[in-house]
Amino acid sequence: MKDIHVLCINYNIRSDLRKALSSLNYILPRLNKVTVFDSQYPHTFSPDLKLPFDIDYINSRQDLGITLNNYIQTIENEYVLFLFTNDLLVDKIKGIPLTLEDDKPIMTVYYENKDAHYKLPFIVKTSFLKKSPFLLEREVPFRELIFHSWIIDKDESNIVASKGNVIERIRETPNITAKEKLEFAHKLKGNSYKNVPFIPTLSVMISNFNMEKFLSVAIQSCIKQTIPFDQIIVVDDGSTDNSLKFLERYKTHPNIQCFSKSNEGKAKALNYLLPFLTSEFVLELDADDWLDPDAVLLIKKYLINIPQNVSLLYGNFRYWTQNSSGDIGFSKIRKGKIIRNRKELLSYKFPLGPRIYRTSSLIKEKGFPIIDFKEGRLYEDVTILVHLFKKYEFCYEDFTIYNVRKHDGSITKKNHSDWNDFRKLLN
Repeated sequence: MKDIHVLCINYNIRSDLRKALSSLNYILPRLNKVTVFDSQYPHTFSPDLKLPFDIDYINSRQDLGITLNNYIQTIENEYVLFLFTNDLLVDKIKGIPLTLEDDKPIMTVYYENKDAHYKLPFIVKTSFLKKSPFLLEREVPFRELIFHSWIIDKDESNIVASKGNVIERIRETPNITAKEKLEFAHKLKGNSYKNVPFIPTLSVMISNFNMEKFLSVAIQSCIKQTIPFDQIIVVDDGSTDNSLKFLERYKTHPNIQCFSKSNEGKAKALNYLLPFLTSEFVLELDADDWLDPDAVLLIKKYLINIPQNVSLLYGNFRYWTQNSSGDIGFSKIRKGKIIRNRKELLSYKFPLGPRIYRTSSLIKEKGFPIIDFKEGRLYEDVTILVHLFKKYEFCYEDFTIYNVRKHDGSITKKNHSDWNDFRKLLN
């Protein structure tokens, strides 16, 4: 009975796709149809193969999550089999019964290399997939997380592991970007932290201006924490894209407050949020960046014993570079350093961060200073640090939970030439 529909995901190398498609001959008696979701469309379109089954090609450059979810609703076969990037089936699969019970609708396959181990969906009952959609691509930092997050979110009682090694990798991908992405995916697993003692409360504040295509990643990274933020608070600073409409979906979320105002710059937008903060500390997150899933847990660990005269906790940044096609690659981790005096602060390679402020210090100093330079629309992070350092101490700890997205639309990238003029003003 031909009851399997195969989905090939992200085969960006044409020869790899040919090998994967050829390997499907092992399940030919069960194979009804094959669909290739091609992010390089149409570059890998129609490999020169004569195969005894039909192949459809779907352009998935826009949003793989949306494309997949919509397509799955049209599948009529009982099972969906997933092959990813450089997977192919091996002969051993011919001796394995590829069937699932209703109470075990997911079969996973286990991947292991010298850097990491993980599992992904392999065969899933179509009826279950239709009721359990994938996250959208715009909700995750990189598209690989669509599948990692889907399987991690599932109850183990619904999952059965494939028997034996039914998948072979055409090639391993031990590059640093793949390694960093896998390490991030592992953090999504989380643990149970129900017995966390009382520790200082922590909120996150986001000011958004025309970052509609990145904003969901930032907000989702705040929602999907191993232990929750005490408050998530967002302000739209007069965006001219669809950001405000997008934020409407979060207005009913129990732990998110959304506001909007006319465009006056980031400093005034963040000051707008201060009266609504109820936590002892607040993390500032840019709308085009995102947090690790264990961010709250690690930050609170350092906040437990932080001295009263410290107004700012900071650590390290992890940098990613996004190219024009939307692919994101790991760049570097930039370690912070201890600041002991004003000279060291002004010579610091800004931006210093991530910035976790003591809320009372921000309120006491009347928020982010509005200076004459560019009407306070640039370098509000540096201005507030210089201001706070006059009265308070800063605390550096060696932790990395903040991901910076470097892209063509970054505000600082657009205004890089203004930095030297700003530094002269500070001095």
